[in-house]
Amino acid sequence: MRMLVAMAAVTLVAGTAAFAQQKAPAEAVAFAKKVASANTFEIQSSELAKDRSQSSDVKSFAEQMIKDHTKAGNDFRSAVAEAHISPPPREEPNAKQTATLAKLKNAQGAVFDKAYVSAQLNAHKKAVSLFRKYAKRGRTAPLKEFAQSTLPTLERHLSMVQELSRPSGVASRQAPKGSGGAAIGPPAQTPGKAKP
Repeated sequence: MRMLVAMAAVTLVAGTAAFAQQKAPAEAVAFAKKVASANTFEIQSSELAKDRSQSSDVKSFAEQMIKDHTKAGNDFRSAVAEAHISPPPREEPNAKQTATLAKLKNAQGAVFDKAYVSAQLNAHKKAVSLFRKYAKRGRTAPLKEFAQSTLPTLERHLSMVQELSRPSGVASRQAPKGSGGAAIGPPAQTPGKAKP
């Protein structure tokens, strides 16, 4: 009887240790939550741009974002499962991202394009920083590998959106002065003419 109780105790301790080893560390869970919300925001905001943008360059960029971030989402889910993160993080925008999406839904024309490009620029700067750090210092192998393999795509996205946001880019050249898109206030005065 003692032998049976001792074996049961050893099995219980071994089972608890195995379960503890499989539970993901807090750093992995925190990274996964940020990735889940960022990736979802990228897709949802780009779906809006695909439908609302007046610029073929912005629409093309949005389509690329949807394609690449959908693939990244699938790769991410696999990494989360391998990292034993349970339950997996909710794939929904955080509060700040939700507010940005609401602003985008209320914008139209060139104002929309400028707001979308600005949101993408900010989002990709944050994503590249997050992925670089985790690719170097992450301690959970499946997520670290995911960060390393996804980082080049995010860096390419950042480069693309930086080009769109330049003064010669789409976001700035679409709105004529005084339209509320590129300039707010009275139209620029023609040189040599006096104010009325």
